Amino acid sequence: MPAKTVIWGLGNELLGDDAVGLEIIRRLAKTAPATWALIECGTVPENYLSTIPKKIGGRLIVIDAADMGINAGDIRLATLEDADDVNFATHGLPLPLLLGPHAASTEIILIGIQPLDLRPGNGLTPAVERAVDAVAKAILEGSWRQFPRLHQEKRSPR
Repeated sequence: MPAKTVIWGLGNELLGDDAVGLEIIRRLAKTAPATWALIECGTVPENYLSTIPKKIGGRLIVIDAADMGINAGDIRLATLEDADDVNFATHGLPLPLLLGPHAASTEIILIGIQPLDLRPGNGLTPAVERAVDAVAKAILEGSWRQFPRLHQEKRSPR
């Protein structure tokens, strides 16, 4: 039996590009394998901790708008350690705090999409819409690891 895959879409559909995670879950729902658990977490991923795979070999993919200081619509893979310094938009608890206890038994992948417009009522901008298409396609094809990693510059005391 293949490892269980759970995909969380985070975001607030009322705040423009912040809805990326939710929109990707909706697109995946049309063609995803029945063995995947697709969860629209909205702004409260802590309410869905019980859906994280408990057995070694499980996978949790978290998709969210993230202010990474890059071009709008750019996509980056991040680790929990990377997420310490990235603003994953509108949810309250930091992802490393929320997901850290599960990292020993579950592969946790964060996919961040750089938003452009987080104003209420504006929907997705064209650059972010293209990123939504690219991420949904890559997840379905299993090629999501092709996205660049978020590289943090090394900080040393001077």
